[in-house]
Amino acid sequence: MMEQSKPIPMFGLTTLPCLAFAFLAFPSDSIAKTDSVRPPVTVGVYAQHAGGKVVYHYRVSNNTQRNITSVSVGRDNQRDENPNNDVNELIELPAGWNAKLGIPSTSAASPTGWRASVIEPEENEAHAIIWETLNDRSPKLVPGQTISKMSVTLERADSNYMTGHAVIAFSEGYPAELTVPINQLDNTPPSLTVNLHPNTLSLQNSKYVTIKAAFILKDDYDHAPEIKLESITANEPLEADDIRDASIGLDDRYIKFRATSKNPSGRIYTVTYSATDASGNQTTASATVTVTSATPASVVIPMPATSAVMAPHDQSEKKNP
Repeated sequence: MMEQSKPIPMFGLTTLPCLAFAFLAFPSDSIAKTDSVRPPVTVGVYAQHAGGKVVYHYRVSNNTQRNITSVSVGRDNQRDENPNNDVNELIELPAGWNAKLGIPSTSAASPTGWRASVIEPEENEAHAIIWETLNDRSPKLVPGQTISKMSVTLERADSNYMTGHAVIAFSEGYPAELTVPINQLDNTPPSLTVNLHPNTLSLQNSKYVTIKAAFILKDDYDHAPEIKLESITANEPLEADDIRDASIGLDDRYIKFRATSKNPSGRIYTVTYSATDASGNQTTASATVTVTSATPASVVIPMPATSAVMAPHDQSEKKNP
């Protein structure tokens, strides 16, 4: 059995340098035994919008016969024994992080007995996030177990938290570390329905009417997908001032349309919005506002009532020559 080399401290985490890794290269190791059935370790992620920030949630499953003591997200050890070429992949730091105090408790969640910290960059701006056991008595991620209490909150979205790698460290056995890809758990776009009110306007050439947009919005993971006004079009050419107070590319839910039309059949404004969840899945939906070709004043209904009012007056005149 190959003799293990001495641990090399790196960014506060003691690890063993590992040889170039291939799943079938260690037939006696428990990792290799599970490879024909399922990946030895899987790391999945989904994201949510929360309070103007983005939260990345991680789910780690241990399919080996060994205990896991740390999970480093956004880190690739290149599957070799050289610690000097390890790559950090994350750009945005956790909300409120600083070098002295670390990650605030409001910006990270950890399993019981674990802690989250930042593996700081050396020569570039990239970094990684590591969850590790506090001490030898802390509960480890044991064989067959899945944990999902790992999350980190950012001020701004960073897709690298979803598309990078994770380094898994074991408490015993060889190899000491394993690099795996991060799998995106949420691949379904939100469901979006747009309702505009009012959605019918009478023809009034110089009048602007405020239109309010409301949405029916659902998503499997994100309770607050990001809404954006994408476009406004019409079935006839628009003048520069036919639309007011419309902010394309923003969450603008109030727009002013001029109730006018050059088309005998009326004008139809089409308004398109997008909904994007924190995992990057996007959908679009549209609704219309119709300017009718006739105004209420052009529909004359009260003629019978007028005749009824005039009748007594006419009769009285006949009685008094």
